Amino acid sequence: MKKQPEEVGTTRIFVLSQGVVQVGALTALVGEDDTKRLFAEVYADPDRPEVRPREAYQGILSSMRPGWTLRLLQLFWPDPEPRLEFQKQVQSWKSPDADGLDILHQGLLLAVQEYSLPFVRRTVLEFVSPGDEGIAWWDGLGGLCAGFGLRIRYLDQVAIEGLTRWVLNPILEYKP
Repeated sequence: MKKQPEEVGTTRIFVLSQGVVQVGALTALVGEDDTKRLFAEVYADPDRPEVRPREAYQGILSSMRPGWTLRLLQLFWPDPEPRLEFQKQVQSWKSPDADGLDILHQGLLLAVQEYSLPFVRRTVLEFVSPGDEGIAWWDGLGGLCAGFGLRIRYLDQVAIEGLTRWVLNPILEYKP
């Protein structure tokens, strides 16, 4: 009997999803195969200098049960916040009296508005919920990762919808 190859890294599940449901206190994307997919962003704890993601990922994988599915997504995401904050500061500056300084000020404002945004790398975990035991494991993920200097942010409906739009249509121009 020949084993069928598994597809890795496809976006079909995002395209054919059936919406979003609540699984306990968490929000899940319902896949085309009726699976409930939970999402969480993993990020470094800013108060901990000794972040050890390799050990955290090893801990996550070793704590999983056989047959469970976990996908790690490394995404490049637009990061408009620093630019918007800088733009607010520049706009609040007093208007220069000299023509040359005024031209520089206007040029700086134009450059801040027109240059492409910087991107930040985001790490997102996708977990196919196998039932109550899997939900309990998923809920405890924050505690597991905390010892390695990582934090977990479970994605809500708005964040999951934004993730699916970004994975399926990663436009490089950010429009809030």
